[in-house]
Amino acid sequence: MPFLQANTHRLNYADSHPDGAPANGHTFVFIHGLGSSQNYYYPVIPHLTEKHRCITVDTYGAARSPYTGDQVSIPGIADDVIGVLDALKVSKAIVVGHSMGGLVATELGSRYEDRVQGVVAIGPTHPSEMLVTVMSKRAETVLGAGMEPMANTIPFAAVGSRSTALQKAFIRELLSGQDPKGYAALCRAIASAQPSDYAAIYAPFLLIAGEEDRSASMEGCQHIFNHVSSKTKSLEVLNGVGHWHCIEAGDEVGQLIAKFADGISA
Repeated sequence: MPFLQANTHRLNYADSHPDGAPANGHTFVFIHGLGSSQNYYYPVIPHLTEKHRCITVDTYGAARSPYTGDQVSIPGIADDVIGVLDALKVSKAIVVGHSMGGLVATELGSRYEDRVQGVVAIGPTHPSEMLVTVMSKRAETVLGAGMEPMANTIPFAAVGSRSTALQKAFIRELLSGQDPKGYAALCRAIASAQPSDYAAIYAPFLLIAGEEDRSASMEGCQHIFNHVSSKTKSLEVLNGVGHWHCIEAGDEVGQLIAKFADGISA
């Protein structure tokens, strides 16, 4: 897989249509969550690539994008996404973000209106005091004991009743492959995050929530949805699904995103 330079960071990415989106299609850029990688979206992407260009990125410090000691912030990750679009000469895109990536997607929607055609937030995290506590503790844990404590717990605690053993194994592999220092830096980025200016988001907006998501509460998702200013917006709840939506219900998520894209003018 190729790398590109976005600001000061060397990021691993994949691009389904390097020569540009198909005629009348959109370009998507996908931002994964904590402890994940661009591969999180591969159950979803087959629903889109016939019509659309899909760019997936490993966030700085995660998966194959090396951590070099920089402090990480949600606005900084958003700036890196714009850097990716600039490097690939993409003027506008639909941004898709999961969990931590949902924070980034709303940040992009509120700050870069001229670059964002639509926002898809999947189980987006809404900053809270509890989130600060959880993320701070996780950072300390992985710096002391590595990724094994996360790999041995999150795949079982953060999924819904529909999840399978294979899906849990995939999540475990995503977590096991993380650099503990990069993971801790991303935990601190979430802990220090401020809510995006949701009211500044006017692009078409889709929020996908898991009925059994204990990491991104329905209360938080509803708060985000209620405060977005988009005239075209929808909230979809997946029954029996926890926090790893694209792995637990990839076909459903893919179909929802494809339908959402059909409603946006190219």
